[in-house]
Amino acid sequence: MSVIEVKNLTKYYKKVLGIEDVSFSVEQGEIFGFLGPNGAGKTTTIRLLMDLLRPDHGAISLFGTQIKRNQVFYKEKIGYLPGDFLPYGEMPGVKFLKYMAKYRTRPPELRQTLLDKLNFTSRELSQKIKHLSHGTRQKLGIIFALEHNPDLAILDEPTSGLDPLVQEAFYEILWDFQKGGKTIFLSSHILPEVEKVCHRVAIIRDGKIVALEEIEKLKQKRPRRLIVTLKNKIENPPLLPEARLLECIENRYSYFVEGNISELLQSLIKLPIEDIVFPEPNLEDIFLDYYSGSEN
Repeated sequence: MSVIEVKNLTKYYKKVLGIEDVSFSVEQGEIFGFLGPNGAGKTTTIRLLMDLLRPDHGAISLFGTQIKRNQVFYKEKIGYLPGDFLPYGEMPGVKFLKYMAKYRTRPPELRQTLLDKLNFTSRELSQKIKHLSHGTRQKLGIIFALEHNPDLAILDEPTSGLDPLVQEAFYEILWDFQKGGKTIFLSSHILPEVEKVCHRVAIIRDGKIVALEEIEKLKQKRPRRLIVTLKNKIENPPLLPEARLLECIENRYSYFVEGNISELLQSLIKLPIEDIVFPEPNLEDIFLDYYSGSEN
């Protein structure tokens, strides 16, 4: 069952493109990654999903229902963390959570569990929010978004400001939600994060979806990286067939390799090679390939 169904979604801010002709679906029990740099259209898409913006064209269905028709129904089932989470600064954290919980019909059944997993202390909880660090405020936002055990969590850059240990705890929380049949829509520009927790990913570039695939299948389809280290530095980087130069640091050259490698290997034989590596493709390689300037 598709929990999110987006078809041909387009949004302009007057003449400025937000997103254009965006289509994707997210299945129940899936952790779906929405990947792109700042300004690519991630937050615009999320605000449309949350009905904070209205599209110029296209349709959105959540839990099989178009959001225009039954907004209260779907909002009761969602947990949302905005990318610019700015809670009431004068409130202590505990008062903020209790205050916001009054506007939900679902009880905050997971609050204490999340407080414990994210190592949110009672002292931090009693402080005014404006005195909390950015990372601690972000932990509060995660608890706010998930404490009512939503069927769908829409999280916009959720690990911003979190230290590595808390990030790991957050990933464990996501995996527990997934095991319970919950669905997570995770927007991020952090490549290792998306690769670690997501099964499928959509890559958005300049407001348009440029890839939508399982991460493992993307790795199989996209170019592989080649790293060549020469015994000494030469005047010009080697031009290799079926390879595109990415960077050159001293006598170390990185390429994306596409197509048949037979000619490439013949060219490599002629070089004074000290070391050569074909690392396994990762999401960063895929991302760089889509954002390297090629429109294909």
